[in-house]
Amino acid sequence: MNKKLMTLLSVVLVVCLALSACATAATTDTATTEAEATEATETEATEATPEEAVAAVDNSGKTIAILMQSVADDFIATVERTAEARAKELGYNTVFYDAKNDAATQASTIQDMITQGVDAIMLCPVDAAALSDSVLALNEAGIPVALVDRIVEEGNYVAAVESDNVECGYQGAVQIAEAAKAAGIDIADLKVLELQGDLSSTSGLQRHEGFMKGAEELGLNVVSSLPTYWETDTAYNAALDAFQANPDLNAVFLASDGVMADAVINALEQLNLLAKVGEPNHIIITAVDGTPAAIEHIKNGYMDATIAQDAITMARTAIDQLDSCLNGTVAIGANQHLALPPTIGTIANIDSKDLWANNLE
Repeated sequence: MNKKLMTLLSVVLVVCLALSACATAATTDTATTEAEATEATETEATEATPEEAVAAVDNSGKTIAILMQSVADDFIATVERTAEARAKELGYNTVFYDAKNDAATQASTIQDMITQGVDAIMLCPVDAAALSDSVLALNEAGIPVALVDRIVEEGNYVAAVESDNVECGYQGAVQIAEAAKAAGIDIADLKVLELQGDLSSTSGLQRHEGFMKGAEELGLNVVSSLPTYWETDTAYNAALDAFQANPDLNAVFLASDGVMADAVINALEQLNLLAKVGEPNHIIITAVDGTPAAIEHIKNGYMDATIAQDAITMARTAIDQLDSCLNGTVAIGANQHLALPPTIGTIANIDSKDLWANNLE
């Protein structure tokens, strides 16, 4: 009897041990499965975002040359600074050269960049015709180029990023008419001075064409159109000469407030002709660029409107296009023309963040 009991207990013990082993194995398998699932989830959760993927591209050792026609005014200086910051953000080395509005200097610099073997160039050409040969040389060397603010007559480029300069000029005329209406001045009584940029640059030519188109449509009497060649001193002297020769001028359009606004306001002050909006004998002033100086002049009542280009978007877009080309997603000769619409700034919206100058740090 005792032997049978012992045998039975042994069988029960073996069965229990077997069941225990099965339970442990099942627990281990479940834990392993859960760990694998957790690991997979964590892997999915840390997948790079598109921004992180761009940042992860190794651009170290590559150089983008930033070649500006000038950096003498806030608009074009902001384009240069923003482009340099964006290129460095993407991991590129940068070099910067200021042509000081000299086409020969800029052409020589481009040849130097070809010799040095830079990887890409952002170019603001001094002269549409004179710099065409340089762009053709870049094409032959296989160096991508993005144009900003203006274009060239010949040669291929990744992208040309500029404002709609014809529209900028056109809006300059429209805003003169709007300011005259607000002041109770009949359009027929307007006598307008146009201070041009440089008609050898596409931006200067197109703004002039747009302004004259608007003036004709609106019936503005443009008494005088004078070139300034994007030079502040020339603008100052042109304003003095124009108002002395035509003392009944009562409106001015400036192709660039960054270059000309301070100069013209100083000239009017010297001639004892400076008056604020709403005051008798106020001279209407509209201009292209939307620089910080223009914002202040509008706030102070001496300017009526600025037709703001977007310096920040222009620069970042040009660098991004070069980055896409260097990383194989945009063709070196894509010849994209990216025209940015202007934003009108008046006293009604002068603090708006839509105006690029209000976004500077």
